[in-house]
Amino acid sequence: MQWLLEAIVPNYHSISDFRKDNKKAVINTFKQFSMLCQELNLIGKEIVAIDGSKFRACNSRHRSYTKNKVAKMLKYYEDCAEKYMELIGKDEPAENTSNLNQRLEKALGRIKELNEMAIKISETGEISITDPDSHHMSVSNNGTDISHNVQTAVDDKHHLIVAVAVTSNAQDNGQLSPMADKVKEELSVDEITVLADKGYYNGKCLKHCQENGITAIVSKQNMSNATGNPDYAKDKFIYDKEKDIYICPMGKKLKRVSKIGSKRTNYRCFGCGDCPNKDKCTTSDKGRRISPTEYEEIYQVADKLFAENLELYKRRQMIVEHPFGTIKRALGYTYFLTRGHENVKNESYLHCLAYNLKRVINIMGITPLIDAIKAKMAKQDGNNPAIFCHFVIFTKFYSLNWKLA
Repeated sequence: MQWLLEAIVPNYHSISDFRKDNKKAVINTFKQFSMLCQELNLIGKEIVAIDGSKFRACNSRHRSYTKNKVAKMLKYYEDCAEKYMELIGKDEPAENTSNLNQRLEKALGRIKELNEMAIKISETGEISITDPDSHHMSVSNNGTDISHNVQTAVDDKHHLIVAVAVTSNAQDNGQLSPMADKVKEELSVDEITVLADKGYYNGKCLKHCQENGITAIVSKQNMSNATGNPDYAKDKFIYDKEKDIYICPMGKKLKRVSKIGSKRTNYRCFGCGDCPNKDKCTTSDKGRRISPTEYEEIYQVADKLFAENLELYKRRQMIVEHPFGTIKRALGYTYFLTRGHENVKNESYLHCLAYNLKRVINIMGITPLIDAIKAKMAKQDGNNPAIFCHFVIFTKFYSLNWKLA
């Protein structure tokens, strides 16, 4: 780029101001390019895979505070303040006393700040000072970092990203239906098949999918019980809807013990006393108890769907993790330069646009893509042609750099 501009170097604010002043335009450009890919038949619109990945936020660990961290810091500064007061009480030279008073004042000021911070943390769980929307999250290799959770939906046909979202929640749980709805809206389809891992196994989301034309093939979470034996986990108990009972793996019946209409439904087994596998099933002397949720039937439908489409589900990893690998390793976007949810979302769209553009160039070549963009521009009739002009510029630069390389 500098060579093309004859060594004219933009000031350090140029790219920053571009991102700041063109947030809507960047998102619209991503969507326009996605529409172009649909017209070029590069997006299948039938199967998408959804997943999230953590990207490091523009917030250092030293500027992130949790309940335990604040408690340790409070103890340290309180001990310091107590020491300074002890020394001030002794017969010290005036110069030393003045120095100690200054240190005591700073320590007391820090204690006040930390107490105010502790109140906020009790409400929010943690605080990030530089980027308030970032949070402490688990990342690869069992480590942790201050990050944002970027969600993407990737089409099965050519692994192009069709939907993007950013959340401050470290967990993927609860993101299935919002992302699936976003995919339907972006692709203008009434039905879609979605593949997702067990982190998205959520009753409320699965119910929404089943009611809104979304075939959600989601891996089931591992169930556990008090003994830790998976053979006697909750999902191994079969529910008989007609008799309103559960049947355990040993064939014994669990009958309803709570009143119909009560807030919590409980089923208990009264035949555990003479069962040879009681120790594998429960630690309670009263017998095994099961408390089903309101989504039990939803889970059963989802589990059946997953079992019937196991081969299709196995494609999930190669579909959705390919783009993240390219964005992070090949393109080098492992962290955010901007702060705040809206700015980070905008930067994520730029990352995904760069990936999609690179992917399409690899699929069909630069010249056919430029021809397709020109043809698209000709149909615009003056409606925002600048968006496609940007694509022409990007692809020409890419072409030149490719030849030079």
